[in-house]
Order: sequence, then structure tokens, then C-alpha cells
Amino acid sequence: MYNNYSPVVSRCCTPTITSYSRSKMQTEIVAEYCAKHPESAKYFERANKVMPGGQTRSVTHFEPFPVILTHGKNGHVFDVDGHEYIDVVNNYTSLIHGHTFAPVVSAVNALLEHGGVAFPAVHPHQMRLAEQLVARIHSAELVRFTNSGSEASSLAARIARHVTGRLEIVMAHEGYHGAVPPFSETTEPNVMRVPFNDPIALEAAVSERTAAIILEPFQGAAGVIPASPGYLQHAQQLAERYGALFILDEVQSLRNSYYGVQQDLGITPDLTILGKIIGGGYPIGAVVGKAEHLLQTSPYTAGHLVHSGTFNGHLTSCVAGAATLEYLDAQTIQCLNDRTGKLRAEILEAAADHGIHIRVSIAGSIMNVHPAEKTAHDALYENLHLSLILEGVYAAPRGMLNLSTALDQSHLNAIAQAYRCAFERIATAD
Repeated sequence: MYNNYSPVVSRCCTPTITSYSRSKMQTEIVAEYCAKHPESAKYFERANKVMPGGQTRSVTHFEPFPVILTHGKNGHVFDVDGHEYIDVVNNYTSLIHGHTFAPVVSAVNALLEHGGVAFPAVHPHQMRLAEQLVARIHSAELVRFTNSGSEASSLAARIARHVTGRLEIVMAHEGYHGAVPPFSETTEPNVMRVPFNDPIALEAAVSERTAAIILEPFQGAAGVIPASPGYLQHAQQLAERYGALFILDEVQSLRNSYYGVQQDLGITPDLTILGKIIGGGYPIGAVVGKAEHLLQTSPYTAGHLVHSGTFNGHLTSCVAGAATLEYLDAQTIQCLNDRTGKLRAEILEAAADHGIHIRVSIAGSIMNVHPAEKTAHDALYENLHLSLILEGVYAAPRGMLNLSTALDQSHLNAIAQAYRCAFERIATAD
């Protein structure tokens, strides 16, 4: 995000923190941010001594230094400087009920009191969550758990290659299926990347060498960019034509539709990748789909694909996920989606009132604020993100935000007002 700036030493916080050359507007906002977060600056310096770049997750970093969060409650998070924020990141869409959701807390506490959270055996709690997923997602005949959506993506690719005897995977540019091979390296020789929403390019890439096409209903990491009408249906048809598997990544999108977005679109993936909300805030991933493909991991299948993991189906994740899904019915999802649409309109209005040109992409209860002009790309993201923090709203540095059931109308009003104040701050800072 900040590659267009020249590194300099920031003097508004501690001298060893790297910052960037900025306009007067940016300098004022950064100075105010630094002044209000001295403890975060100290903790970040401490983190730099034991973790590369002071963090262990690239997406959580931002300049001049990240807020150090200590805890969360309902729809709020708190930092080491004593500030409270309305949380619209929700650990990147994984906390659909916010923090300390009572049914999840109760389920996890009961598990801990009962004794044991991980066993080298199948457990009833794993079965319960798997049964919920099979009942909920019509294309899910069987379930295989992993520790994250990233691991689930890797397993889905392994299954596709095992089933077809082919190596090539077709995915979209800027598609995100986790920080794992074969998706993490742009130089992977057997992964072909095509422009998203370009059916002609997709058709040209798929052949008899293709093991799988893997796509998202919307590109989350790229800015919440929805698939064009008919695009995913065309991808499924191509996969069927060439004997490849069609894999749909619903790690984020499951929160937007009770049966999964695939049901709304009328598609039936061979495999679906899940994660985020199915763990209720705990690490989890899953590959669900047609029995004929998932059975390739069964010990009863000759030449089966070996898939292990010490913490696959960890019981804390299973009980938390089951509780989360139990309280996430179709009406609740629709309410979240409707509220997000209304908030989007208020954000657009607030920006227009201050002469700031933006666009806001949306998919269900997730949206992303973008600059209208690419030339304003980095500056708007940084200024808006830091301004929102100063206004008491914790959004993602890349402009993404999503809602949780822990937020009521008063929270939504406060979020809309925070955006209005942030846009005013940006418009008047020069």
C-alpha cells in the first residue's frame, strides 16, 4: 500500500519507527494519531525486537504503527492506550456475532470444564458441526476439517489434483485463497491466473490439463469485488466441459446467505472452501462437497489421499462454530445485509457532502470504501483509516468493513457519523 512513499524517520512517536513522506494533511493526521497512541508506539517497538516487522500477520500492519489491541467485548475493541472502538473489522469477517458472544462463551467454557480440547480420535462435537454444515449447504455431502481457510484451500487443490491426475489450477488475479501453496506464490508454474470477471480469458485458460477452477463469489482481499452475473455459472460449465473440478471459496461469503451464496446463484460446486464464521472466532477451515471427491481422503478408498493435522477439528473451534451457526438464521443474515446497504448509502452521502470522490463496493454484510481515482489510492486509504481510528471506529486499513450482530442502530449511527467526521477532517486538513 505504501510503496509509492519514500522512507523517512518519524519524529512524532519513537525514533526507530519507519514512516513515510506525506502531504501536510497526512502529516497532521499522523501527528494526532501518534499523540493519542503513545503506548501502542512503545508496544510496537517492543514487538519489533522479537517479531519481524513487529507483527506476525501481514494484513494487520499499517503506518505509522498499528494500534495494539488488548481485548474486545460485544461490538467493541480496546487498545493499550485505553481507547474504545466500534469494531467493523471483526477479525476480517470471522466474528459475525462480535466479541464475547454469550452462547460461544458458554459453549467453550462448558468444554473446558468437561476436560480436554484435542484428542487423537473423532469427537461428537466434530460430528455436530459437520452435520450443521451438511444441512446448511446443499452441495456439502461430506466435510473435512482443517485449521484455517488457507489450509482448506490447499487441501481442495490436493483433492482436485488427486481426482483428475492433473496439475494445473486456474484462479483469478488478486483472488485470495490463503497464504499457502499453490496459491501463495505468483510464480507457481501450475497455477494460471486470469482477470476476474473476464469469461473470455477464463475460457482461454481452461483445458484438458486443468485440475480445478477456483473462484470467490466476490474478491474479498481485492476490495469486495462481486462476480459479474453469469460468471461463476460459466466457470462451473467450463469445469464440467473439461472434466475439471469447480471449487468455490465461501470462506467469507457464507456469512451473507444462510445456504451459502452458491444457493442464491444456482450453482453446485464440486468442492466448497469454508472458514471464518464456522469457527466462532477460533481457528478452523473445512472442505465440503460431493462425496465422490471427499471420499478420496477416506482410509477405505484405495490409494486415498493422506490428510492429517494435529489440530484438525479442534473442539474449541467446533463448539464455538456450532453455537455461532445456531444463532445465524436467514432472518439475522438478511438484517445484517440490509443494515450494511443502508450504511453504504450514508457513507457515500457523507463523502459527497465534503467533496471527496469515493466508490463503495458491497457484498452482503461486507463492503469496501475505495477512492474514485487511482491517483488518490494510497493517500485516501491511509488518511481515512487513521481518521476513523481517531473517531473511534476500527476499520481495515484497505477500506474494508463488515457488520456483526453485536451492533445495534446506535452503533450504526455512530459509524456513519465517524465517517462524516473523517471526511471532514480529510477535506479541511489542508
